[in-house]
Amino acid sequence: MGRFKDVGGRHEEKETDVAIACKLLELFFLKKCDTIVLMSGDTDMVPALKTSKRLFPKKKIYIIFPYKRKNVELANYADGTFKINCKTILKHQLSNPHLTKNGLRIYKPQPW
Repeated sequence: MGRFKDVGGRHEEKETDVAIACKLLELFFLKKCDTIVLMSGDTDMVPALKTSKRLFPKKKIYIIFPYKRKNVELANYADGTFKINCKTILKHQLSNPHLTKNGLRIYKPQPW
């Protein structure tokens, strides 16, 4: 969905929040689901949640907060929240390197 841009030796995400917000609204408008579970701790998602709740008051949005993150403002617009703990994250990580179906090897960045 998003793109990454190298900014001074670090990667910065571009357009991902907007793409997620658009997809959330698209899914509700097209009646593809009644409930969305979004993993984010970013307040950039608040306008999408506010708009979704105004346009689709019967639809449900749940937030999963990433490890060691919580955002009260985001939680206020959700129907419920969950936390992910470190053990769960480790359990569901891909192997390093991850080998794709076409043989491409993808390596995790060192900090991960």
